[in-house]
Parts: sequence; structure tokens; C-alpha cells
Amino acid sequence: MKYFWLILLIGFGLNAQTNLQTSAQIRTQTSAKTSAQNMTQGSAGQIKLGQEGIDHQLWDHLLKRHVSDQGRVDYSSFQGDISDLNRYISALSKEAEGIKIRSKEEQLAFWINAYNACTVKLICDNLPLSSIKDLSRPWKQTVLKSKNNAWTLDDIEHEILRKFEEPRIHFAINCASKSCPILSNEAYRGDQIDRQLNRAASVFFNDSTKNNYTEKRLNLSRIFLWFKRDFGPTEDLIQLINQYTKHNFAPNVAISYLSYDWSLNN
Repeated sequence: MKYFWLILLIGFGLNAQTNLQTSAQIRTQTSAKTSAQNMTQGSAGQIKLGQEGIDHQLWDHLLKRHVSDQGRVDYSSFQGDISDLNRYISALSKEAEGIKIRSKEEQLAFWINAYNACTVKLICDNLPLSSIKDLSRPWKQTVLKSKNNAWTLDDIEHEILRKFEEPRIHFAINCASKSCPILSNEAYRGDQIDRQLNRAASVFFNDSTKNNYTEKRLNLSRIFLWFKRDFGPTEDLIQLINQYTKHNFAPNVAISYLSYDWSLNN
């Protein structure tokens, strides 16, 4: 009987030790899994909401990975990261309801990024394409949804961004076409928006494929014709051109408009 109880106690001890080891292994595996998930998100950029609004790090990561310094977009490789792009747009959808409480700078950055990300997704979802205009009513399709609202690209551009009365937004949003302002390979951010918009304007005005100048004539992008109201009187537009280029054009210089190349900016 004495040996029976001794064997029983040893058995209980071994069983308890095994349970402790199993629990420790489960905790280690869970911790490792969580760490791996965090590392995966961190490598592609996390999406966080805070007092300053949405963190656009994920979109920044995708842009740096798939867009050249010259604004050429590798849509095919973008498709390989479509789950991250969808995750970013989903985060935009959740934040869109409350974005109006943010600063003007944060709102501008949010909606510029939203326009550009949704345009990229629209192209990726419909490849192969030679032009965005191959799609049926591309600017009228719903590209962003929240609980109570839905937005098309036209809504974002005309009903939101243009109402900020900030003409430089026209150099920041990209319609996936060669004559459009280039798609920047960095995400717009509220605390850097003025610098970023100035850079976008400078790049656009000094790109001879978008605008070219002679002493007596300005051959401008049709963007300045389509959105003439946003740029004000001709004198204001000339002043803007002089500001971002090394030229000093007279207010009465002749202006004509270039044809628009709608082929894909890939």
C-alpha cells in the first residue's frame, strides 16, 4: 500500500509539471504570434487613430514601394499588396465620419490621400487598362463608404477638396493619367501639408510635359482651363507661375492649353 501511494504522488507530480510546461508553451506561442503580427503590421506601417487623426504610414509605405520618384506607378506590383491597400482604405472609411472635427491641414491630407488611394485601387481592380477612361464613369463610382455616407472620386474632389479654396490641391491629386500631376511617393500629412503642396506645385509647373513656356506664350495644362475659377483672374495665375518657376511673365502674356494625355501613368 505504501508503494501504491508513492507511485500515485509521483504520477501527480509529473502530470502537474507537464501541465505547467504546456501552459508555458501556449503562452510563448501566443506571444510569438502577437509579436509576429505586430512586426508584420509595423513593416508595412500601422494604422492608428489618435488626437491628430489617422496615421498614414501604411499608405506612405505602399507609395514608396510602388511609385517612382518621377511619379510612375507600378500597378501590377501594387496588386501584390492589395490587401494592405484595402486595409488602408477601410481605415479611411472608419475615420471619414469624424474627419470634420480635425484641423484644416489634417482634413486636406486625409482627403488627398483618400482620392489617390481610391484611384489606385480603382485601376488595380480593373487591370489590364490603357487609360482610366476605359472604365465606365470612373469618377462616378463609389470608392469610399462609411456607415452613413458614400463618396465617389468626383465627390471627394468637387464637394470636399475644392471647397477648401486651396488651388494647390490640383497638383496633389492624381487621376492615373500621364498629363495629371504626378502621384507623390510620400503620403500627405497634416503637419507637413504646406511644404508638400508647395513641392507638388513646383514639380507640376516645372514639368515641361505638363506645361511649357516661351517668352511670348504660356502653353499650360488644361487643368488651368477646367478649374479656372479655382485659380482666380489670369493675373493671379501668372503670379502663381512666376512664384514656382524662374520666370517673370507679364500679366498680359498669351496663354494656350495643351492637349491632355489620358494614357495610364504606369
